[in-house]
Amino acid sequence: MKKSPALNQNKPVVIFVALSAFALIQSPLVYAQENQEASSTSKTSSLLDFLDIGFSGRLQLDYTDSHADNADVNFNDFEVRRAYLGVDGRFSKRVSWGVTGRIDDTGDVSLVDAVIEWDPKGSDFSFTAGHFKTPMSLDESTSSRFSSTLERAAFTDTVEIDRRLGLGLSHSGDHHTFSAGVFGGSLERQPFAGGLVVSGRATYSPVSNKENTVHFGASARYRTNNKDDGLLRYRQRPYAHITDRIISTGRIADSDIFLGGEAAFIHKNLWAAGEYTVTMSDCPACLSDPSFSGYYIEAGAFLGGRRVYKGGKFNRPKVRKPITEGGFGAVSVVARYDGVDLVSKDTNGGDLETITLGVDWWPTDHTRASLNWFQSDATLGNRGSGLGVDFIALQTAGISDEKVDGFMVRVQFDF
Repeated sequence: MKKSPALNQNKPVVIFVALSAFALIQSPLVYAQENQEASSTSKTSSLLDFLDIGFSGRLQLDYTDSHADNADVNFNDFEVRRAYLGVDGRFSKRVSWGVTGRIDDTGDVSLVDAVIEWDPKGSDFSFTAGHFKTPMSLDESTSSRFSSTLERAAFTDTVEIDRRLGLGLSHSGDHHTFSAGVFGGSLERQPFAGGLVVSGRATYSPVSNKENTVHFGASARYRTNNKDDGLLRYRQRPYAHITDRIISTGRIADSDIFLGGEAAFIHKNLWAAGEYTVTMSDCPACLSDPSFSGYYIEAGAFLGGRRVYKGGKFNRPKVRKPITEGGFGAVSVVARYDGVDLVSKDTNGGDLETITLGVDWWPTDHTRASLNWFQSDATLGNRGSGLGVDFIALQTAGISDEKVDGFMVRVQFDF
C-alpha cells in the first residue's frame, strides 16, 4: 500500500469526520455568509471596522483510493489538501493588501499570497506587487473552491503554473478582462534565482448574464529555467495528488513559450468548458526543439443551483435553497476528458489521458462534499527522471502502458 507523507493513522479520520459533521450542522461562521455577495474574503469583523481588516479561509480534506494495474500498487490515504487562512485590508481608498498562508499535513506553515494592490485615480488599470499566481488558463484562474473537478487539468501542473514574486497589472470591463505580469521565483525559495516569467491572459464574454454566458480567452507565457535547479522539466501524476508521477521528460529546456486558448458556455443550470495549450521548449540537448500539448473538455449540470461566471472565470456557485434555509442545497454533476502529450520529435516523455466523472453536494454556498471517479491511461515514455519507482520499474521491464483508476472524496468549507 502506498501512502502520501501525510497524517498519522488516526488524526485524519478524526478531522475528516469532524468536518463532515460541520458541513451538515452548519456553524454560525459559515451560514452567516449565505446572503453575502460572492467573494473570496469574509465580511469585515465589526470589532475591526476601524482598521478595515477582513479574514478568509478554506479547508479541503481528501481521501483517495486508487490502483495501478501493471505496477500492481495502491495509492490510498487521507490528505489535508488545502488549509488556508488569509487576512486583508486597506491602507487607503485606493491601496489594499492581503496575505494568505497555508498549513500542510506535517504542520509546516508556508506562504500562499502576499500582495499590495493600487488602483490609481483616473486609471482603468490596477497594479499589483508581491507574491501571487501568474495569470494563465481558465481552469487555473478558477479557485479550487469552485473548480468542477477535484484536480485541475493535467497541463496546469505539467507546465508549472505557479505563484511567484512579481509585478502585475489588470483591467476589466463588463465583457472583458486583461491581466499580465513579470515575475521572478518564489518568495520563500529563490525569489531572484528562480528564472524569469512574463505572462498574460485576456478574456472576452460577448454574452454574460444570470442565465447565459459565452466566454473566450487566451493565455501566453515566456519562462526561463531556474538557475539553481537547472533545466525545465515536464511531468505529471495520474490525476490524484497522492499518486506518484507517471510521465516525465526529465530536465531538458532552457526556456519555453506557452500558448493557450479557452472557451466556456453556461445556459441556465448547464455548462461546458475546454482548453487547448501548446508549450514550445528550447531544448539544448535535443536534435530539434519539442512542442507539448495539453487539453480538456468538460460538461456538467446543476440541480438546485447554477454555476456562476464573474471576472473572466468561474466563481462561487449559487445554491437556491441551502440547508440553512430548510432546503436540500444543490447537486452538480460533471464529466471531463483531460490529456497531456509529452511526445515530440526525439523527446519521449509519455502521454496521459484521464476520464473523470464527478458529483458534488453543496449544502450551502460555502460548503461542499465531492466524489470523483477517475481513470488515467498512460504511455510511460523513455524518461525516468522524477517518476515514481514503481513506474520506473515498468520502464525497466519494457512495459510501456499503465492504467490507474480509483476515486477521490473531498469535504470542504470556506469563509
